[in-house]
Amino acid sequence: MATSDSEVDVVIVGGGFAGVTAARELSARGRRAVLVEARDRLGGRTWTKDHDGHAMELGGTWVHPLQPHVWAEVDRYGVETETFPVLEGLRQAVVSDGRVVDLSDEDAARAMEAFDEFCAPGATLFPEPFLETLSADPQGLGDLSLRDQLETFKAEPALRDWVEGMCSLIAFGPLDQSGASEVARCYVLGGYSAEQAMASLSATKLVKGTRELINSIAGQATLADIRLNSPVRRVAQTDGGVRVELESGETVSAPTALIALPMNVLNSVEFEPPLSQVKRTASEERHAGAGRKCYVRVKGDIGNVSIAAPEAQAVNYVVTYDHGPEGSWLVVFSAIPEKLQMAAFDDVQGMQAALQPLLPGVEVESIVGWDWANDPHALGTWCTFRPGQLTKVLPDLRTTEGRLFFAGADSASVWRGFIDGAIESGYRSARDIDTYLS
Repeated sequence: MATSDSEVDVVIVGGGFAGVTAARELSARGRRAVLVEARDRLGGRTWTKDHDGHAMELGGTWVHPLQPHVWAEVDRYGVETETFPVLEGLRQAVVSDGRVVDLSDEDAARAMEAFDEFCAPGATLFPEPFLETLSADPQGLGDLSLRDQLETFKAEPALRDWVEGMCSLIAFGPLDQSGASEVARCYVLGGYSAEQAMASLSATKLVKGTRELINSIAGQATLADIRLNSPVRRVAQTDGGVRVELESGETVSAPTALIALPMNVLNSVEFEPPLSQVKRTASEERHAGAGRKCYVRVKGDIGNVSIAAPEAQAVNYVVTYDHGPEGSWLVVFSAIPEKLQMAAFDDVQGMQAALQPLLPGVEVESIVGWDWANDPHALGTWCTFRPGQLTKVLPDLRTTEGRLFFAGADSASVWRGFIDGAIESGYRSARDIDTYLS
């Protein structure tokens, strides 16, 4: 069955924040779109799931005023935000030399100073972080891995291990496969301040979840036909337009198409003619972000904790989500999930063993989460470029090919890998498509 509506201007492949934002922006310009999304929901690598009375974010979560595009949308729709984690009575610690070292307020301040020192070289690589400008790279950050950079970083052991834990958290993949440019980028976007960078990355969330924001945006995509459960098999360019073939056998045609898919899954769709060699190679190599985030319920009231651990540990960061006498919820991050040695994603005993170095004696009751690295529509978490990918891959990821335009958090100019970046790329692609069609 074919859909050949002469009034359709663009087929949008992918219903994450990039695709949905583009649909709304095109609607505002009077352009009609058909948006096809493989999942049974919008949101892509964001997903709000209700559990145990909480609106839990299984994927992308955090927003901040220093992320200008998403914050403008939060303000536009009056979406309620809240500070996270709760800072009152927060116990901060780091796993160092095989033991948990509690950090006083003074220690925590010195840890931030150490992170400032570690990230400072990023200022030379990203002189104007909110513009798409890279300068000379005299220290070779673009080609270094985070492990390379850490090998030359000097600090007292506990502070160095805390910095390594933060690198593992931000990269969310093996440090020897994650570019040193990636942590530096977050640092400069945070105003060349470790404290502000950390706040930008993890200090504010949406009370009702990311679903409220994306549904608000979708609600104003008034000229878009949004179709869920519609995975794409093939995208073919013809002399007069683009034909998008769904796995169901249906075909949707339009003068243009917007490909709003993660970098890692581009090769799961057949393109005719083939995409550029750079795009295909990038999708085959994938970016390094492949960690695991989950919510873990434990017995008892553990209070407000924030504990970091270096890469050698199976869990690299844990923070309290909610706590009380009946039990506590933790948000647990593992940069290298293989280290968890869990028989299955919900392996309570495996998670309990992994948490012992950070929270000795903790008793795990249940686990809630999603394995994004093995989700066929994601094949990874947020985008962390490998050494060398920043300059070799990023420009081509959003380069138009014939009638095909590209968008997504992975190819954003500023907050790449974040909801903000996805929205930014949605703005850009809608503008470019409208100009092309004019």
